[in-house]
Amino acid sequence: MAASEDDTAPHPPHERIRLRAIAGGHRASRKRVAEEWALVLTAEGYSPKLVRDEDLYAIEVDGRDAEAADASLTSWQAERAERAATKPLPAAPEATSVDLGLAYASALCLLAFHLGLEWTGNHEAYVDLGDSQAALVLSGQIWRVLTALTLHADLAHVAGNTLFGGFFLAALTGRLGLGCSILAFLVSGTLGNFANAVYYGSAHSSIGASTGVFGLVGVLAGLAAWRRNRMHAPKRGAWIAFAAGLGVVAMLGGPGQRIDFAAHLFGLAAGALTGVLISIPLAFRTRPGLPAQVAAAVASALLVFGAWRLA
Repeated sequence: MAASEDDTAPHPPHERIRLRAIAGGHRASRKRVAEEWALVLTAEGYSPKLVRDEDLYAIEVDGRDAEAADASLTSWQAERAERAATKPLPAAPEATSVDLGLAYASALCLLAFHLGLEWTGNHEAYVDLGDSQAALVLSGQIWRVLTALTLHADLAHVAGNTLFGGFFLAALTGRLGLGCSILAFLVSGTLGNFANAVYYGSAHSSIGASTGVFGLVGVLAGLAAWRRNRMHAPKRGAWIAFAAGLGVVAMLGGPGQRIDFAAHLFGLAAGALTGVLISIPLAFRTRPGLPAQVAAAVASALLVFGAWRLA
């Protein structure tokens, strides 16, 4: 229960008393902690006041609310301690040399496809069939949001996406495995392209894997954000991970000539959402096993093949 500085006798309804250490321990040496307590009590409908109590900070409430407020703070602290003591998350797996090799081998498929189109003289025809034209996407040619991920304007464009795509794919492969990471690339990239088409509405066309590449950045940010929130990292909240993702987009895919910045942002957002959703079932598990990787890889191949068949 709460007590005044003098005794534990009842207090007049409008007398403000302090929640003393002898009652619930509700004094703190750090002002920020006491401010948190004040916010908790405000949310509960009380009228707390933050005061300096010798070399500590304390909370004052009306005398008639003292016992209930003290109980609310005690309950909140117990709940927070219980959350902090829950089963710790396993260490996030890191990409191995094998993961790195497989990821870059997969990313090289983008380069091989582009060179194949150039050497056979089919590049322009495939761009006409598969670029993400907003008007056509919204009129029903939904496959274009996926086929556009496999097309590039020139060698420099595809080389950049191969290089950075391989890097981020390797990082995610360490967490999810190759098959699931490729599927995450396609899902976040197609969602980002679709959102971009809706955003522009018409008279806009885009190609390139960069929407999916920044989707991988978003997935990594979403995974990191969920872990930070789950582990209560001090002064390193979930927003840090999302801010880092935005920083990567600004550095590698910011506004510029022939750069679809909106598509990059939509890819990042779609990836971040995907990453958070993935984190929930995988929180206390290692990365998915071989059957899941094979299933995801087959699903990815069928999605790409099916989209081009429709085109």
